[in-house]
Amino acid sequence: MSPLMTTPAAPAAVPSEPGPGALVTACLAGEPDAWDALVERYSPRVWLIARSHRLSAQDCEEVYQLTWLRTCQNLHKLYARDRFPAWLTTCARRESLKQLARSGRYVPVGDGGVLDRPTAVEGGPEDAVLTHERRTEVVRALRELPSRDRELLTLLSADPAPSYDEVSRRLGIARGSVGPLRGRALRRLEEQLLQAG
Repeated sequence: MSPLMTTPAAPAAVPSEPGPGALVTACLAGEPDAWDALVERYSPRVWLIARSHRLSAQDCEEVYQLTWLRTCQNLHKLYARDRFPAWLTTCARRESLKQLARSGRYVPVGDGGVLDRPTAVEGGPEDAVLTHERRTEVVRALRELPSRDRELLTLLSADPAPSYDEVSRRLGIARGSVGPLRGRALRRLEEQLLQAG
């Protein structure tokens, strides 16, 4: 029997934890453990952003406290609740920049000299965190696809990507069907990602 004719195996169950939207909804509904879960999950992000602005330890603590205070005060205004991580990142970045302004532009050193305080660099650690989360979501969605789609997309995403002839040989499919199968697999992957929010 051809690999195209086999019945795809059921995807392995991935243990799911509540997404950011569900946690925000639970917080707004007053569920007692929801706020603790939200803070526990996203605190590393806030610390990382504060530290990426090269703030002192005390300034990082101030940013941390103010970011969560603003979050608590404004959580009800969040329209797209699944976008909470990006919203929190923006909030932490703004608080970090405010703290930089409050603590002054100059950093005292040694014998009364001063150095300009370094400014935050675009594409810093917070962007790396968001990129990592996006990749994690793609991998999770990929696991939900039928095995043929998963194998095809995994093979085609290798660096360097194999030729269609090589893909055809490895998966036992006609060379001319690689492109159309890839397109359908990508559409199914997109649907999985949209369902996951």
